[in-house]
Amino acid sequence: MSDGDIKVGIISCSGEEIPEGTISRLATRRVLELMRPGNTVTICLPLFLAGNEAEQDFARKHPTITVDGCGKLCAKKGTEKHSGPVSAALVVSDILDSQCSCCARSAKDRTESDKEAVWLVSEEIAKAVDSILTENGGCCNSEDDTDSATCACSKPVPGMEILVDGKPITVAGLALIFDHLAVNGLAPDDKCGDKLLETVRIYHAIEPEEENAYKAALILAYKTYRRKS
Repeated sequence: MSDGDIKVGIISCSGEEIPEGTISRLATRRVLELMRPGNTVTICLPLFLAGNEAEQDFARKHPTITVDGCGKLCAKKGTEKHSGPVSAALVVSDILDSQCSCCARSAKDRTESDKEAVWLVSEEIAKAVDSILTENGGCCNSEDDTDSATCACSKPVPGMEILVDGKPITVAGLALIFDHLAVNGLAPDDKCGDKLLETVRIYHAIEPEEENAYKAALILAYKTYRRKS
């Protein structure tokens, strides 16, 4: 089996109220970028729940792992509601037990305890990916899945361009993220920056030194988008 024969979707928690949510997102990114890059894609939970057909269709046709922060199981329940049973459901609080007590809610406040927690959770996600690959013999194609071009990874979500420190940057799915936040009551004012930043950075890499510039750009873009919608 070569890398890329099978794609496993990973849907992480989008919660910001507890450290486990941040850990789930960082661990998922570690698996996607470093541990199993050839066989994994991420599925954006906000876009998924907002009704993005490409994301939901991918989860229907491919094995999917949910990584929830806590026992509320928002990612698992949302995935199964819209796309059917998941292949594996991990819960960060179950994996780490009391080890989360010293972890931070925000990625920018990470300590050695956070790094260790992310490492442990990413190891569990990688094990689940490997188990799925083994069960599928390295190929997930079935008679009902003859059109691999319909998967989310081969049909990127349309992006929106913003200006970050005067530099044009395209953020995939930004319009759908804005729609999702608007439905959930985020007002287009100067206080919305933290929420915008935390949501966008789940699926778009933002370095700590870029946060202020991104926050300003996202506030401006969100205000403009809401005026036009």
